[in-house]
Amino acid sequence: MSDLQIASVTKHFGEASVLKGVTLDVKDGEFVSLVGPSGCGKSTLLRIIAGLETPTSGNIAIGGMDVTQLRAADRNLSMVFQSYALYPHLTVAENIAVPLQMRQMTALQRLPVLGGILPGARTQKADIGQAVRHAAEILEIAALLDRKPGQLSGGQRQRVALGRALVRDPAAFLLDEPLSNLDAKLRVQTRAEIAELHRRLKATFIYVTHDQVEAMTMSDRIAVMMGGEILQCAAPDVIYEDPDNIRVAEFIGSPKINVLPLERNGTELTVFDQVLNSGLSIESPKMMQMGLRPEALRLTQSAPRLTGRIVHIENLGSEIFAQVALDTDGSRVTMRAMPAQRQSLGLGAQVGLSFDLSAAMIFDAEGMRLRHIELAATTAREVA
Repeated sequence: MSDLQIASVTKHFGEASVLKGVTLDVKDGEFVSLVGPSGCGKSTLLRIIAGLETPTSGNIAIGGMDVTQLRAADRNLSMVFQSYALYPHLTVAENIAVPLQMRQMTALQRLPVLGGILPGARTQKADIGQAVRHAAEILEIAALLDRKPGQLSGGQRQRVALGRALVRDPAAFLLDEPLSNLDAKLRVQTRAEIAELHRRLKATFIYVTHDQVEAMTMSDRIAVMMGGEILQCAAPDVIYEDPDNIRVAEFIGSPKINVLPLERNGTELTVFDQVLNSGLSIESPKMMQMGLRPEALRLTQSAPRLTGRIVHIENLGSEIFAQVALDTDGSRVTMRAMPAQRQSLGLGAQVGLSFDLSAAMIFDAEGMRLRHIELAATTAREVA
């Protein structure tokens, strides 16, 4: 396995700029997810890493060797596609064996009849068969080797596609939204299997997805992409709890983070005319924004910071999300509650909300994080 370096990669399709100077280092054995909305450039970046697209500028290095101009077949990377890309007329064993046959056998040796009598062909086929069985055992699909893809479930087909990638012993695995064709239950099971496979192999994985749950549950690090750029790359808990800007904060987390307007009046910091702070520097921005995750909001009947009316409820069993239209301006915030609070959450009910100031994230008017402004438990203060 190898580490991978992406240095200042750009990609243009005509006048459209898809990637804008992307730089990313992936360590040997690391699981890194590229996550972002459709059209952000994550699949294009993966195809450039694989050698299926050529960057307009920038470099790709694998194990310290520049591979920018190498064709895909010479990069020793295995790619798993969204569509599985299995040959329907071949068995599972034959599908898994394809990449080894293409790399290790000549065109004549691959012929069904003539290939069997050529020198070295039987030995080659025996070695390939052993490698196929080993990969099948790792993925627990050894009992399926004689079946055709049409006889398999979606999850089984996905494991066959993983087996075809695994059998090559690649420098890195590239996975392009491999679970998007599976139903919700099977996605949960398969992402657990992929994460377990990564731990067993200790291999380098680069995983493209628009599903933040997949990224959060499987990755060592998440690279959040938008508009052809990586906005932040960090561990999942850092991305969730300490985002660099409001676009990352809003994309990661479901339901989405609540954003409330903040204003500095002299040295006071206020939200909807309620003073949160009386000691700000006059050099602080005049207009700011405060981000609060749904779990930071809680019901209260004593001196609420916000009041409003419940307009929508999502009961997920283990937790409840309620949307509250605020009395101040009609904007909506989402709070998370426990099932025991269900009786207090009727549609149309008037509620009071409090929140933990230490959980608040402060952003400037353009959405960049202001970490030097800290909100304490009862008041807010500006720290150096």
